[in-house]
Parts: sequence; structure tokens; C-alpha cells
Amino acid sequence: MKYTINQFRKEYSNEDICLDKIFDMRYSKIPCCPQCSQQTTFKRIPGRRAYQCSDKDCQYQLYPTAGTVFEKTRTSLVDWFYVIYLMTSTRNGVSAKEIERQLGVTYKTAWRMGHQVRKLMSNGSELLTGTVEVDEAYIGGNPKNKHANKQAEQLGRGIKKQPIVSIVQRGGEVRSFVVDNVGSGGIYKLITDNVEKGSKLITDGFTSYKWVGMQHEHIAVKHNNDRVTVGEKHTNTVEGFFSHLKRTISGTHIHVSRQHLQAYANECSFRYSNRVAGQMMFKMILGRCV
Repeated sequence: MKYTINQFRKEYSNEDICLDKIFDMRYSKIPCCPQCSQQTTFKRIPGRRAYQCSDKDCQYQLYPTAGTVFEKTRTSLVDWFYVIYLMTSTRNGVSAKEIERQLGVTYKTAWRMGHQVRKLMSNGSELLTGTVEVDEAYIGGNPKNKHANKQAEQLGRGIKKQPIVSIVQRGGEVRSFVVDNVGSGGIYKLITDNVEKGSKLITDGFTSYKWVGMQHEHIAVKHNNDRVTVGEKHTNTVEGFFSHLKRTISGTHIHVSRQHLQAYANECSFRYSNRVAGQMMFKMILGRCV
């Protein structure tokens, strides 16, 4: 089910509603006051992001935003929730400049908000299984446009761009990893750490995947000018994800530095993995916030 902007505005129309939501997610299941150990209720303290025990002899206070990405921020919680909505509902993400324009905040604030949310879009921990596709892509502009001191850099396969390896479970999750090179040693660790042994792995004919047949059922697709999909023998799924990733970076963000590329790759992987979740994607990130 899609989550529309009208639904979002109706559910989170002001600061109090957003703070109540955070409080409910964090403390609705506590059986009693942590201070007086009495079954009581907590009432909002006007003008502060805090709630107080209603027992007049206790008056213990809880701060729902403490220890979350909302801690010590002076930006409205409505704005924070809206940024989460944008980053989970748009197909290709949202840039810091767009957040700056829409919220009227500084670029520094907008950039920080985006990256705080991206930290919550991490990869899963369970091993991928079934039919899994693995491939590598290269992110970066035309080498001739780089500064002279960077034009000599040789990364994966002798290409002067940043390699990313993605692992996709068909019908399931995708995980992406920014790597220094695409040698067999690094790819071996990525696959063994993320794919269940004995799964069916589909790759291209790159030599770094030659060992895969020792631990998995391996299908190597030979890519040439006459590419033909034969049944399940293809890497179209992971290549489709790479198209999405590259559109996000070049179209939405224009440029992404090596330092932060993993965060953007995680963001794209999260949205791709949960693309049919609709409203649940927003709630998932909101739950991780607290």
C-alpha cells in the first residue's frame, strides 16, 4: 500500500503528535515508572520534549528523543519526519539541496538530517539464500575530467572508478558494498559472509568468481554483444539495481564522494529491498530511529 503525502500530513501534522509517537514507540510497554515503580501515567511537560510521572511524590521525567537521531536537535520533529517520508517514498532519493529548499533550513542541517537517516538504512544480518545474483559496478565520472593527481588511480579491473559489489537474492534483499578492488579474495569474503553455503549463485564470467563452484551451485553467464536471457541464466536483477543506483547518484545527488558512497549505496539497497512495502518502509525507519 502506497503512503501518500496527504496521509503523512494527516498523521503527523504538528510537533506534539510526532513527540507522542516517539514516546509511544519507546515507553508504551513499560509496566511502571522507572523511578517510583508505581503503575502510573506520564504527562507531557508543556514547552519541552519531556514527559513527567503523574505521581506528585515522584515526578520522574522521561525524554523520548534522548539517545536517538532527534537528540539535541532544534529542528522541528515534523521536519525530521518529513525527511524520513521523502527518503522512503521517492524512487531515487532526495538531495540535501532539495531538503534545504523545502524546509528552509541551512545546507549543513539538511545534509546532516539526510545522513542521520541513511545510518538507519543498513543491510540485514541474515544470510541470503535461494537464487542469488552477484555482480560489480563502477561509480564515478569520466576520468579525463578528474584532477591530474587522481587520473592515475587504478581501481577494480584497471578502471579509474570506484567499484561496488552487489549481492541480490531474487525476490528478496539486495546488499551493496564499496570495495577497494574486485579481486577474488575480497569477493570471497563478501559472498561467504552474506550468502548461505549451497545457494545457487549466478555471476558473469569474471575470473574473481571462479572459486564459487566449490561452495555453491554456480552459473556463469557469458556476456557478449548478443545477450540472450535463457530461463534463470541471467544477471538482469542485479544489473537493474545498478541502473537504479547510478540514476540516484548521477541524477539526484550529481556527485558522491568515496567517503560517503557506502551510505548512499545502503540507502538505495534499502529502498530496493523494501520497494513493495509502501507505508511500512516509513514505519520501519521510524522504528529504527528510536
